[in-house]
Amino acid sequence: MVNGDLRGGQVQMLFTQWIEQDIDIHAPDLAPYEVANSLTRSIVANAFPQDNLTTALNFISRLPITYHPFLQGTRVIEIALSLRRQSAYDAAYLALAESLDAQLWRLDGPLYRNAIGQGFPVRLLGES
Repeated sequence: MVNGDLRGGQVQMLFTQWIEQDIDIHAPDLAPYEVANSLTRSIVANAFPQDNLTTALNFISRLPITYHPFLQGTRVIEIALSLRRQSAYDAAYLALAESLDAQLWRLDGPLYRNAIGQGFPVRLLGES
């Protein structure tokens, strides 16, 4: 990953495979804001050099991701509540995956365990 996360190599390998296999990659419109948030947190924590910010954002902007507008507000909130989340951000990704009949890949173990337990189409990076 561009922010220095140790799992970056695995993420890069997955993206490379998906691109080579012509697999469509989708995300809610909020994804770029979450990337900006992650980079901001990494810079503040001195885990990512601010000098690399433009390079990182340019790299991310070139990924072949189809972004989807917010159209499923009721479903997003239903999912967030069913997972006992206090925010709806993660639920937006789950609702989109559900609507596309696709898998959602996550780095977040607690969310994964909670969502998979409720039958959501989610995979955890690094699971076999």
